[in-house]
Amino acid sequence: MDFIRTQNRIVVDEAVLVKTDRQKFLGDLNSKGSIIRGVTFGNNQGSSVQSSMDLQITGKLSQDVSILASISDHNLPIQADGYTQTLEEFDKIYMQLNIKDRSILRAGHLDLEDNRTYFGRYQRRSMGLQYQTNFGKANKTFLDVAGGVARSEFHRIRFQGIEGNQGPYRLTGKNGENFITVISGSEQVYIDGILMKRGENLDYVVNYNTGEITFTSFRPIFRQNFITISYNYTNRNYSRYLFTGEIRHERERFRTGFSWFLEQDSKNAPLALNLSEADQQVLVNAGNNPDLMFAPSGTVAEYDVNKILYRLVNDPNGDYYEFSADQSLTLYQVAFTYFGNQLGDYTLAQTTNNGRVFQYVGPNQGEYRAVRKLPSPQKAQVFSYNAEYLLNDGKIGTDVSFSNYDINLFSSKDAKQNLGYAARIFGHKTFTHQNWKGTPTFEYQHINSQFHILDRINDVEFSRDFNLANEFNNRTQNRFIFSFLNQWKNLSYLNYRMNFLDEQDFYKGFKNDLDFGWISGKFNTKGNFSYLDTKATFQDTKFIRSAVISERQGEKGSWGVGGSLEHNVKKFNDTGLFDVTSFSWKEVFAQKRIGDSARTKLLAKVYFRDNDSIRNNQLEDQNHILGLTVESQIIKTERTTLNALVHYRKFYYQNEDLLAQLNNDFVVGNILYNQQLFNNGMRLQAFYELGNGQEAQREFQYIKVTDGQGVYKWTDYNGDGVQQLDEFEIAEYADLAQYIRIYTNSVNYIPSNKNKLQLALFVNPAVILNSDNAFLKRWNFNISLNSQNSFYKEDRVLVLNPFEKNENQILKNQNFLASAQFNPTDKSGWNGNYRFIANDNLVNANFSNEERNQKSHFLNAGYWITKSLRFDWENSLHRIENASQIFDTRDFLLNNFETKPKATYKFSESMQAELSTALRQKKRMDGEEFLKTFDLTGALQWERKKTSIRANFSFINNNFMGNNFSIVGNQMLDGLKPGKNQLWSLFLQQAINSFITLNVNYEGRNSGERTIHIGSMQLKASF
Repeated sequence: MDFIRTQNRIVVDEAVLVKTDRQKFLGDLNSKGSIIRGVTFGNNQGSSVQSSMDLQITGKLSQDVSILASISDHNLPIQADGYTQTLEEFDKIYMQLNIKDRSILRAGHLDLEDNRTYFGRYQRRSMGLQYQTNFGKANKTFLDVAGGVARSEFHRIRFQGIEGNQGPYRLTGKNGENFITVISGSEQVYIDGILMKRGENLDYVVNYNTGEITFTSFRPIFRQNFITISYNYTNRNYSRYLFTGEIRHERERFRTGFSWFLEQDSKNAPLALNLSEADQQVLVNAGNNPDLMFAPSGTVAEYDVNKILYRLVNDPNGDYYEFSADQSLTLYQVAFTYFGNQLGDYTLAQTTNNGRVFQYVGPNQGEYRAVRKLPSPQKAQVFSYNAEYLLNDGKIGTDVSFSNYDINLFSSKDAKQNLGYAARIFGHKTFTHQNWKGTPTFEYQHINSQFHILDRINDVEFSRDFNLANEFNNRTQNRFIFSFLNQWKNLSYLNYRMNFLDEQDFYKGFKNDLDFGWISGKFNTKGNFSYLDTKATFQDTKFIRSAVISERQGEKGSWGVGGSLEHNVKKFNDTGLFDVTSFSWKEVFAQKRIGDSARTKLLAKVYFRDNDSIRNNQLEDQNHILGLTVESQIIKTERTTLNALVHYRKFYYQNEDLLAQLNNDFVVGNILYNQQLFNNGMRLQAFYELGNGQEAQREFQYIKVTDGQGVYKWTDYNGDGVQQLDEFEIAEYADLAQYIRIYTNSVNYIPSNKNKLQLALFVNPAVILNSDNAFLKRWNFNISLNSQNSFYKEDRVLVLNPFEKNENQILKNQNFLASAQFNPTDKSGWNGNYRFIANDNLVNANFSNEERNQKSHFLNAGYWITKSLRFDWENSLHRIENASQIFDTRDFLLNNFETKPKATYKFSESMQAELSTALRQKKRMDGEEFLKTFDLTGALQWERKKTSIRANFSFINNNFMGNNFSIVGNQMLDGLKPGKNQLWSLFLQQAINSFITLNVNYEGRNSGERTIHIGSMQLKASF
């Protein structure tokens, strides 16, 4: 659930206002939701408690006070198929009281931000209280205070796009953490300074659980794109307190305000950290130097089959750790930190063990070290004052901020670096004369080298605009800005800006910008020019940028031509050599827009681009690019929609060696087609997408959770007492589900070609033929297809075929469904259906591929013999093939058959019984395993007023040949044993009153050994 953004306005959830006939639990307030409390226990598992609450409330507490509340509370286990390795809290609480239309009190999860304070801007998520109010009428005073616990960390990253690579791109933590969980809805994504929108049909999608962002085919990524992403991610290091506030006074011409931001970790209240005295001493000695905040990570641990443990090997050249499962040795639990190629002593070993195993390879021969980064408790305080005086058509103002930033509260060393300040003055005034309007603007800024910027001050492209590594490099900055905007009749404009930036004793930059535009008849022209000249002790740079476009408007659209260029050269002062990051490119284009009606729209653009890069200490021609973009709404009617988007780039390299090494040609695009035919008797939906990207080299492991709340079970098939990845399977019964799977992803990504195809066809023959035939009306046909694939890119530009199979495939998810439905009527009790399902899935994980292919046929028929007696006959055929590159035990081919007749008899409106018998046959085609099963099942259901009871009993006789203590044997037996098995269950649902329901469930089974009993009880209150 995204955090709620309210911004001083009263929020009403209309869904909560829906009236209900049941008695209101909260009096006159409108409520919607439920509260659930439950417990599960058994003789083959520990007891576990489940609780959840989803509640929405709105209404008036009194004549002057109204309330809005949204509360969600779930005790969910660790997130499966993510990077989370500790219990996450999924509680979402938000309450708002609106008092006399001028005050607001909020409690719970808050989205706090300040965009008015120039030097103290911030965006944070917290759990606490916020109070907003205002006083006065003509002269107003506004007060906004908030306090609480900050459970997230804010971070911003900036990187250059990879040519034709749509992602995923990894989001990292503030201290270089590779695996983070991003808070939903907290991100802001900019490409070249333009804010993107989230959504599969928009610019990007985010996997918050894995901390990865992928750009859609609607937003192709090029090498010249600079991507900036800010976000909040979960922080479980220390308890962090956050206090913010603002008091603002406004008069007719004068405005002033004071704001504060206080964020501090409690060093004596670590959350997920376990700091020893030695660890704390490391932080004491480190001061403000993050490179010194590392400590040895090995700790003595008792043997645990669920952990990867090591023994300490004594070596004259230095002790090191080695993986061991020997219970007689002193074992250690060790954390490893990634430092980079040939910067560590360990490397990741390719093993089948459940978890990542690291192997010692020698000093500076690996990528990891047996140390852990010690997060230091921090404190950030910023106090700001601002004032503005309004002139006639203008204003003048000032901002002043003071900061106190301590990055290590354990140490008093370097404390003199904590305090800083920043200030600015600014103003502008507009002058008019006849058809001309001019606005001169000035601004002067001073930022002390020790000032702490919470988020950012300037535009996201500021550092690139001035050829700086970062927006602020902890050097004293002085900046002067002057601009003069000229406008004529709102048809033409000319704006000149001058920027001078000085980083004391290190950098001086002088930047000139000119923006212009005019409209003359049917022609519309606009453009810009920028020149930057910097002098620094490290290197001097010159950066020229320009762009222009001219369009001629017609009756059905426009023609346009234009061009753009960037020329950025950087030269080292000590050597006179050019920086290899210097570049130059020029681009010209022509485009055609058509928008003659609501039915047809088109944007077609062809461009030619020339790229230069540094070679032999000079800018030389690297390549040429021919590009074509087509974005069109070809057809849009009530019955037909056809949209297409294609972006093609062809690279021409001047160096033949580069041509052989690089494959940057790419195509990104999609086609969307919707069609209704024959009076809507046939509906077709189709979506096809292709492009390039990268796939993460996935690694996963299974970790133990509370009994009954997992997904997988572990069986020690080889009896070695060590968990191997091929010994985990999906649990058939809740008492066996003790593990979930999480990713422990490496930092490596593989360039890939991708394609996706989605099809859906719905057919109603009676509507197509416009027939009233009763037999024809009973038929419906459906077909659906979903195919998603990724391949190693290598020398291929794209992979068009969504069904292609080759050795370069690294991801496949193909699902096909075809069905025919014959429905019953009041006069005829016959009904039936046929379904064909084909699933083919391939996953690349833990350095290998595993593919599962299943084809299934289902044929079912049913008939109401009398109003009380019904007969059903269910039949199915399955072909299941599994293939693994590294686990022979997971290679098998099964042919399965089942036939199941079932009779249902209704004794009365409140009681009915079912009796079924099933014959199943499963044969392994590449082995000796063979199973014949006889299944006799009876069920009795009784419902009366507020009570519902259902009882089931099954007798299952498995005649099995082969090794049942194996992965194949377990799958064929569905978790049961050869011979006689009994399963039974009893379910009771009792409505205690109009909104409270009690559910009691009991399950048991016996497979010739001990009897397993599982019980659960749940109480649910619905509002």
